[in-house]
Amino acid sequence: MKFSAILVKPLTLISLICGAITYTGSFIASASNADYSYLPASEVKQLQVENQSVPALLRPWLGHKQLGLAIIVPALGERADAPGLASYLRRELNDAGWATLALTPPEPADTSTEINTAIETGNQLTKQPEQASDSQLTAEQVAKTKLQQDFMLASMAQLDALGKHFSGKRMLVTMGDSANLIIELLASKRLPMPDLLVIVNPYSELESVNNALPEKLASLAIPVLDIQSKDGTAASISTQLKRRSLAPANAPTRYSQQVLALDLTLEMAWDNSLELIEGFASRINKAYPNG
Repeated sequence: MKFSAILVKPLTLISLICGAITYTGSFIASASNADYSYLPASEVKQLQVENQSVPALLRPWLGHKQLGLAIIVPALGERADAPGLASYLRRELNDAGWATLALTPPEPADTSTEINTAIETGNQLTKQPEQASDSQLTAEQVAKTKLQQDFMLASMAQLDALGKHFSGKRMLVTMGDSANLIIELLASKRLPMPDLLVIVNPYSELESVNNALPEKLASLAIPVLDIQSKDGTAASISTQLKRRSLAPANAPTRYSQQVLALDLTLEMAWDNSLELIEGFASRINKAYPNG
């Protein structure tokens, strides 16, 4: 599937979020001010979210293999080049035939003046359908989630221009609480579907939202690689078995869960993750070749 069919319908996506990013201008992640002077200038791009620049890091594929573009979203509040697995995949997937585009995710921001501003503006606190039955969600939590979603949507809506030179599949790789955010946006059809989705230790800090994560993940009609490490958060580990039990029957071309024997603090675990992603992408590419 080509980018124009999924993440690059700017008018379609913008129409979905029109009027929904009123407060994202003040909800810029602190990581957006990170210094990337250690990188080649050609890698550092800037997305515009409410007239503020947010870094995105682009690296081309290397060698003869040209499979597509991998969009990498680190955990909330981290840099686009977050140390560890995110940074490793951003560099190593290039040799496997993937251009990589690493985004700056929104800030966790449990309590902030930005959220208080949103709370004071009541029309921004309408609950999403998946949250409607949760009496435990406070107005602040709802506002926080909405700001994070709007930030992510505003960033994703600009990927067409950055990825236009890299034809092929679009693979979305997302980690931790960002993975939950992406799953929610895909399940609610606010974000167009990628060709492949890779999630690493997905979770939400809100127990009710975390408990709903497996059902939302199972509802996605796209190939999913679900990587769980033993040092993932307790919230992520708590849903691991349910995520697997709800998996569609036609795995592994639809869903595959892999448990790492090593902690993600170790480079060998990054290597293992890369091999899992390469293997999964190869299976999907054989089942659904690039046109």
